[in-house]
Amino acid sequence: MRFIPAREVEELAGSHPDEPGRLTPNWLEGPHFADRLDLGLVTVTPGGAAGPHVHLGGQVIIAISGRGFVETDGERVQLAPGDVVSCPPGELHTHGAVADSHFSHLTVTTGGYTFPEPDPGGPAPTP
Repeated sequence: MRFIPAREVEELAGSHPDEPGRLTPNWLEGPHFADRLDLGLVTVTPGGAAGPHVHLGGQVIIAISGRGFVETDGERVQLAPGDVVSCPPGELHTHGAVADSHFSHLTVTTGGYTFPEPDPGGPAPTP
């Protein structure tokens, strides 16, 4: 067991990188990229987002602070503190901060993740 006090969660959620458009995971458990749980507190600067990706075992996102989004199949859902999203295994999605707000969330996954093959005529995906 690992206990993470609320003050540590608050400190991590409030420590956003200085670079604009940046997503930074702070791993609380893992990453193992296996059958074990990976638990991270992700901080995102305004406008930052993960490139489209798939979690092999699915992903749970729990919004902690700021405002963010999750998008899949062209549907974007806005997130605020306390919102929870469950992405099933294999669902292509992206998530990040809206343009005018920092965003922090917990992420719980198993099995790792993959980025789709880049479109030969388009830009390469970015994490």
